[in-house]
Amino acid sequence: MEFDSLEYFEPEEKYGNTKATVHQSGKLGFTSGAAKLINFETNQYFKIGRRKDNNLSGLEVLYMVPVAEKDDLTFQAYKAGEYWYLKTKRLLSQLGIDYRNRTQNISYDVEEVKEAEKRYFKLIRKLKENVIQHG
Repeated sequence: MEFDSLEYFEPEEKYGNTKATVHQSGKLGFTSGAAKLINFETNQYFKIGRRKDNNLSGLEVLYMVPVAEKDDLTFQAYKAGEYWYLKTKRLLSQLGIDYRNRTQNISYDVEEVKEAEKRYFKLIRKLKENVIQHG
């Protein structure tokens, strides 16, 4: 077998945990691994959308597409210390997500997608109910 003809894959350790979490402030915050994968230093503007035919409650997939310039449909990445986030209150409301509700922990797995010359990110929603203990 010729090893030159093999396509090698990156281990998970390269980026670590690649996830985004909805905060009670209405911001979508990214782990350091997700920030590294997305490369916010270079990519600061994004369009966020979803497929019209793929809107399953609790299993929603969003697409975050880097763009060069800002317009009325663009989300801007902000940095606070080592932390990156997007202001997403309106988006969360449009999706019917109650980001102020403490009984839900909403996060997204962040995956990179490369198709032909395009590179974008898939945000796959995870919904976990927090266990509230009465004591």
